[in-house]
Amino acid sequence: MHICLCLSLKSLLLLSAAVPNITQPRSRIVGGSPAPPGSWPWLVNLQLDGGLMCGGVLVDSSWVVTAAHSAAVRVFGRLFKQFISQSVLFNPKTFNNDIALVELTSPAVLSEHVTPVCLPSGMEPPTGSPCLVAGWGSIYEDGPSADVVMEAKVPLLPQSTCKSTLGKELVTNTMLCAGYLSGGIDSCQGDSGGPLIYQDRLSGRFQLYGITSWGDGCGEKGKPGVYTRVSAFSDWIQAEIQSEFQLISLIKPSENKYMLCGVLS
Repeated sequence: MHICLCLSLKSLLLLSAAVPNITQPRSRIVGGSPAPPGSWPWLVNLQLDGGLMCGGVLVDSSWVVTAAHSAAVRVFGRLFKQFISQSVLFNPKTFNNDIALVELTSPAVLSEHVTPVCLPSGMEPPTGSPCLVAGWGSIYEDGPSADVVMEAKVPLLPQSTCKSTLGKELVTNTMLCAGYLSGGIDSCQGDSGGPLIYQDRLSGRFQLYGITSWGDGCGEKGKPGVYTRVSAFSDWIQAEIQSEFQLISLIKPSENKYMLCGVLS
C-alpha cells in the first residue's frame, strides 16, 4: 500500500519569493510506471482543500523540502506566520534557488511507510548515475492527475550538456539536469517540488539529490528536466532544522529505527 502523507503546516521557510517564458514548472508524469508499494516513504503530497498543489520530500519528522515556485508555497506563505527570506533569494523569473522548507504543525509519525530521506553527503554522484523521480502528476500532456504514485528512472547529465541544450544563461550552479536527450522520459515524471533520488552505492541509503523545478516542454527531444541542486542548500536546510530544535527543550535522541534516513523497510 502507499501512504499519502498529506500535511498540516506550521511555517514556511524560503530562500526568498510569474512564471518565466521558458522555465515552466513541472506538474505531470510522462513515460513512468506505478511505483512499487512502500518504495517512496518520504514522498509528500501537499494539498489545499483536498486538491494536489505540489510534491514535497520529508527530510526530518517535522520538515518538508519543496520547490519555492510551487502554488503551495505561494498560498502557505500568505496563510502561515513564518516566512523567512535569506540572503540568497529565489528568483521567480529564472527559477534560481528554487527551494523552500515547510515546517509541519506536528511531527509526522514515522513508520515503515513514513521515513525521511537523507540529504546529500560526500562526493556528488558521477554523470550518468541513475536517479528516480516520482509524483502524482498526469501521465500525459494536459491529462488528469494519477491516482497512484508514478516513478521513472533518469540519468544525471553533465552540466555542460545541461547548459548547451537549455541555454547557459538559464542554467545556474544551483541547478542540475537529468533525463534522456532522446526525450520521452524526463523531469515531467515528478510534480513540482518532488524528489530526484539517488541511492548511494556504499551505504545503500537514498539521498535527495534534486527537487523537481522546471523544463522546456515535457519529455521533448533534447530538453532534459531541470532540478534544484539540493547539495547547494544542505547547510541551510540543516541550520534551519537545528535552529528550530534549539527553541525547544532538547530530549534524548529517539530510539525509533525509522529516524534513520534513506532506508526502505
